[in-house]
Amino acid sequence: MTEREAGRRLDVFLASKLEGVSRSLIQKHIEDAERAVVRVNSRLQKAHYKLREGDVIAVRVPPPKETKLVPREMPLSILYEDEEIIVVNKGPGVPVHPGAGHGNDTIVNALLHYSGATGSLSDIGGENRPGIIHRLDKDTAGVLLVAKTNVAHAHLSLQFHDRTTEKLYEAIVKGRLVPAEGVIDGPIARCPYNRKKFSVAVYGREAVTAYRVVDSKNDTSYVRFFPKTGRTHQIRVHAAHLGHPILGDPLYSRKTREVRYLALLARSITVVHPKTGERMTFTAPYPHYFRELAMECGYTLPDAALK
Repeated sequence: MTEREAGRRLDVFLASKLEGVSRSLIQKHIEDAERAVVRVNSRLQKAHYKLREGDVIAVRVPPPKETKLVPREMPLSILYEDEEIIVVNKGPGVPVHPGAGHGNDTIVNALLHYSGATGSLSDIGGENRPGIIHRLDKDTAGVLLVAKTNVAHAHLSLQFHDRTTEKLYEAIVKGRLVPAEGVIDGPIARCPYNRKKFSVAVYGREAVTAYRVVDSKNDTSYVRFFPKTGRTHQIRVHAAHLGHPILGDPLYSRKTREVRYLALLARSITVVHPKTGERMTFTAPYPHYFRELAMECGYTLPDAALK
């Protein structure tokens, strides 16, 4: 524990280090005397324990627990799989994990059905999020990284926290975006008048997105986004904040043309493999609807893998 980190609550400190693990779940782990998941200087402490310089925190990765979620046979496109991770090509309109209005029609339900034959999923992200390290919006398609083991989950979560992952999104936005390159540094907070939406606000959480325009045609722009943080709806909010909302966005764009799905794709993600140490990039193919919209707007997408 460094001098800079001294004085922070134990649960707050761990929540800042373990990406994808909620503070409430961390508090449960801290209070779990039976399994002693978290120890400070080899002793159990309370969640509100104030850290001191020199403290040594040990987090024991607990063995997987049985989940109460219902496995469900659903289409599941697997881009890559080994003993540690699964890389899913998520389709649009499918939630990643159960929530309001979605109990058994999520990627998690599909993963539980799939993994029943191939192995377990990590559970340190919570009972409703087995294997889930990061999220994609329900309306966003593309690459989703899933942990099969708790060790892999902890390793990858730290990469997300330390921002050593590289994420690339591609989108078609309204209007000709100028300048052609830039960085959007706009804190994001939930809208007080519409709980489904988020907006740029001075009191929000840090959110940074770099972007580069690939081409502009027919009052649209084909843009690559490189998010440095991972806030909910981040790219959608930042694009709308620039005055160039993503086509087909049901929350942040006024309907200007008939677009079936949100024109936003989580195109690739680069991480260090939790076991081999190899830096790997996983790339999603362009969905048919995204390719058709691009052609309608005048863009030609590459057939080969991302370069």
